Amino acid sequence: MAHDSQETSPVHKAMLHFEKELEKRSNGELEVEIYPARQLGDVRETTELVQQGNLQMTFGASVLLAPYVPEFNVLDVFYLFDNTEQAHKALDSDNIGKPLLQSMESKGFHGLGFMEVGFRSVTNSKQPIQSLDDLKGLKIRSAANPTQISAWRSVSTAPTPLSWGEIFTSLQQGLINAQESSLYSIYAERFYEAQDYLSLTNHIYTNYVLFMNKEFWDSLPSDQQALVDEVSRETIALQRTLAAEQNASVIADLEEKGMKVNDVPAEVREQMKVKMNAAVYDSLRERTGEELFDNIMTEIQSL
Repeated sequence: MAHDSQETSPVHKAMLHFEKELEKRSNGELEVEIYPARQLGDVRETTELVQQGNLQMTFGASVLLAPYVPEFNVLDVFYLFDNTEQAHKALDSDNIGKPLLQSMESKGFHGLGFMEVGFRSVTNSKQPIQSLDDLKGLKIRSAANPTQISAWRSVSTAPTPLSWGEIFTSLQQGLINAQESSLYSIYAERFYEAQDYLSLTNHIYTNYVLFMNKEFWDSLPSDQQALVDEVSRETIALQRTLAAEQNASVIADLEEKGMKVNDVPAEVREQMKVKMNAAVYDSLRERTGEELFDNIMTEIQSL
């Protein structure tokens, strides 16, 4: 298995548990070799390696998997979840998480579950975000994704499409003066060296989808499939715990590095939710598939 996260990350530590336990409980019949930190490429490259059968396993954020599994577009609705507990309940459920994982099968993947990244927030070098006016004119990094670009334009920012690896240098050079990502990413990528303000917009909950090549999964005898499922569930639970611990401490770590952190007023988050979803909702619904999208939205509202 290969992934793009650093060896200090909660997700890599959890994958070490997966490696150890799967090898031990299978009496060595299943061997796991982990290539972290983009050794075999970024999420797009490892996803394609898995799809082609040249790599058995990886994980990636659902937003990056949506080009391969369009059903994941539903998870890009802004402010979809109120908190991590609601997100876990939804993604572990038979009516939300299960059909999303099942949608991977026809694309050559077998989904094992959803791990935790956390909520994304905005950093910038101008001012704390305490109103919609504070977003105006920010040159914010966006993924090269028309939906994301439209969403950020809807709140009067100037989105600039850049790859993940270009963000830090672009912040330093002033090509952009804002970005949005998870708390851990802000710390791990040292964005605090080029950004003064972190505003907790919490606009999207980001997950990691853990998955295998479908043909490889199908080749495993049923007892080994059951074992992979069991160890995957344990690994996901461990990773979520480690991620929660890290997210709880990282704000203090960022403040120590000189960042000024502020909560964003609830009414401003609501204004962002309305504007950003108005710009993307119909597109996300169409790409997800209208029936699945509507079913999932109804289920989430009932949680």
